[in-house]
Amino acid sequence: MRVLFITSRFPQSLRRGDEQRAYQHLRELAQRHEITLLAFAPDDEESAVTAEIRRLCKRVVTVQQSAGGRWIRALRALPGSVPLQAAMNDTRTFREALTELLHTSTFDVAHVLLARLGEMLPLLGSLPCVLDLVDALSVNMARRAHYDAGPIRLIARFEAARLLPYERRLCAQVAAAAISSARDRDALGGDLSTLHVVANGIDPDEFAFSTQAREPDRLIFSGNLGYFPNVDAAVWFVRDVFPRVRAQHPKVELHLVGARPAIVLRRLAQAQPGVRLIGPVENMQLHLSRAAVALAPMRAGSGQQIKILEAMGCGAPVVATSQATGGLEAVPGRHLLVADDGQTFADAVSRLLYDRAFADELARNARTLVEQHYTWKGSAESIEMLWQAAAIGDQTLRKVSPWPKKCDLYLI
Repeated sequence: MRVLFITSRFPQSLRRGDEQRAYQHLRELAQRHEITLLAFAPDDEESAVTAEIRRLCKRVVTVQQSAGGRWIRALRALPGSVPLQAAMNDTRTFREALTELLHTSTFDVAHVLLARLGEMLPLLGSLPCVLDLVDALSVNMARRAHYDAGPIRLIARFEAARLLPYERRLCAQVAAAAISSARDRDALGGDLSTLHVVANGIDPDEFAFSTQAREPDRLIFSGNLGYFPNVDAAVWFVRDVFPRVRAQHPKVELHLVGARPAIVLRRLAQAQPGVRLIGPVENMQLHLSRAAVALAPMRAGSGQQIKILEAMGCGAPVVATSQATGGLEAVPGRHLLVADDGQTFADAVSRLLYDRAFADELARNARTLVEQHYTWKGSAESIEMLWQAAAIGDQTLRKVSPWPKKCDLYLI
């Protein structure tokens, strides 16, 4: 098929969930489809990932965007009903680039990534569209409004109220929509017949499984360390959970591994004994494969946590909150441990540090789960099914449950 792939962020920083998902889908599907990519310009035009994306796609069109212009558009949107994130990405130059592509090229289907590009949908006209929400931004903003502080909290509450009806309206406009988590799908409304769960994944070869050569006293928290849900999770763990773990395991260390570490995490690492800020790394698998326990103490955020899938893939046993595991078909006590308060979370971590046989059993079960249900190959094939159904106007997509092989839909 001839696919017009439209995304606000160029799929370059693979530690952001939406960019990772876009990159992996492009890498899988460009092998058998003719893809034109339209996106805002990448931060690093010379990076290896940028070069790979340009090689994979038939054509890449990028548009410049200024930070000042984003905020001006957000201020202009305040009196209306459009979410600020959508208004910030609704630029004249992006509209012009999209219009020119539609007038000069022929496409079978458009793929639009995230609700923040929702204002582009009317420009597509009769071209069938698949909208990949990735996660429910309305849920994300509502949780940020609960856990954040100051002006950001008020903005998040304001944005969440606009996003929910907006996301629902977008789903009603497109041939099909995708979201990574069944919990997020239900939050938007089970009545949305166009909305299907398409899970995230990992590359099983990249995250090779091993239970050997692990540091017995090393914990790891990985991810984009400048992203609020990750910052909030790390701060909560360091302040409320880690001292309880150290009381039982005085030699235990916490490694915070990821890009864009927030100032509060830098300060915590300096002040809190046993906490090491590693920062951005080229190969996350190497760090996960050395850790005795991987952590996902999320309280905010939405969607499906790729950090958990990566840890499961390479054999790091996981302790997570129920919030973090909401998008996974994982069974507590079989694939990972789940805890939501400080003492219970600390006890779960301590159990895995003490009982390596149980930790290894969890890790092996988790790897099997990932291989069967959470690979990027399977995720891309699910998106491909949506493209095919949208292109031919097939309305016979049905949801099935509870254990999808690749996603929760199939074609009759």
